Amino acid sequence: TVPSCGNSLDPSCAATVITAEELVRSDVERDALSALREAAGESGGPMERHCIRDFLIADRLAGAREIDIDRELLLVAALLHDIGIYDSVTSGGVYVAEGAELSAELTRRHGWDEERVRLCSDAVERHHELRSQWDRVAEVEVMRRADLIDFSGGLVRFGLSREWLRDLSRSIPRDGFYRELGGLVAHALRHRPLTLPQIFLR
Repeated sequence: TVPSCGNSLDPSCAATVITAEELVRSDVERDALSALREAAGESGGPMERHCIRDFLIADRLAGAREIDIDRELLLVAALLHDIGIYDSVTSGGVYVAEGAELSAELTRRHGWDEERVRLCSDAVERHHELRSQWDRVAEVEVMRRADLIDFSGGLVRFGLSREWLRDLSRSIPRDGFYRELGGLVAHALRHRPLTLPQIFLR
């Protein structure tokens, strides 16, 4: 889990600025970050910061329930959960499914067993599910909840404090997130409109 105050990765510590480089540790995490940056065409952009916030929120949610999560799996899923929306990686299908396929390819290259590959892919593909995913595995459900928390700007909190979420937004600025996301969604609406309902309803 993310360390407590006194460590630079705690957003509640004063003047903390958290970057993706501080979070990635393993080769597969670094490759997931590189894949995201290549797809987005930039480093440290709004969508990358959204992915980092999602990871930290998911980690916090798991910690609040004292759930022992697979940190590497969760970080890879967080970094790749929206990658399928970019034209550079899409084949025109449902973006969450394409992101799941990409995550499976990447994690297999790093020698993950098929069960772990599937769980990571599920966390990517099911992050917009309308129903709880606790019946799958904790990483899938905390990823789903984290994305909803960050997308809503903390209006949905699943028990997290407003203060912690405000600190997180200061540490990892939300600047440009809705503009970037809106542009990507508008593009998808023009080029693959029939796929968008399938993000929520299979």
